[in-house]
Amino acid sequence: MAGIPELDVTMEVQPLAGSIVQLLQLPPKAEMDATHVAFAIVHRMDYLLTWNCAHLANASLQKTLFEYCTYHHLHMPVVCTPELLTKPQI
Repeated sequence: MAGIPELDVTMEVQPLAGSIVQLLQLPPKAEMDATHVAFAIVHRMDYLLTWNCAHLANASLQKTLFEYCTYHHLHMPVVCTPELLTKPQI
């Protein structure tokens, strides 16, 4: 992990995470998932890698999140599993 910078907890992260929980109708156990997405959005990350296919790498939820980010002029990272990111391009 040496050399990988830590992301700052900005004032935008928690309110955005709360909005994502409501938008995607996530259960309480998925609040941390929404926080991960909020960090990726706020810090304009290109990718958010996850093995969580129920709440994060979920195509129907990503569509809703994409529409939300587009409407609010927010950056939308690519949310995918590490396997999808590292597969060779055809």
